[in-house]
Amino acid sequence: MDDLTTDRLLELGDVPILDDDALLERATTLIQQGFVRRMWLLLLDDERRQLPLLPQIEGAPVSPDAETIATLSALLTGVAEIAAYVAIVLERPGQARATPDDLAWTDVIVRAAARTPRVQLLGVLLAHGRGVDALW
Repeated sequence: MDDLTTDRLLELGDVPILDDDALLERATTLIQQGFVRRMWLLLLDDERRQLPLLPQIEGAPVSPDAETIATLSALLTGVAEIAAYVAIVLERPGQARATPDDLAWTDVIVRAAARTPRVQLLGVLLAHGRGVDALW
């Protein structure tokens, strides 16, 4: 993650993410493992090439609350202005096993994406203390 520059993102963007394995590989390359609690958005164009942006959302609660679906839906509506596809990586330190909170976040993200048809959710992944794994 230390060598993550716009040039590196442009270089990675030359290779489309065509399947789940490629998505997991890209997330692992970019994020490597979980150190703090945050979310990453991998934004892709209509040919599934990653855009040279890697937004991070800091300060998300451990568990989603009642307003989270509406907030994420609004966020994804904005994402749809620049991207055709999105993958979301939940980052947190700790165990590799998905926690109930990780699964609750996954559910909320999937439901928020269903409300935003102009951008397609490619996956939800978890960056934990030992690496990155797919949740959805």
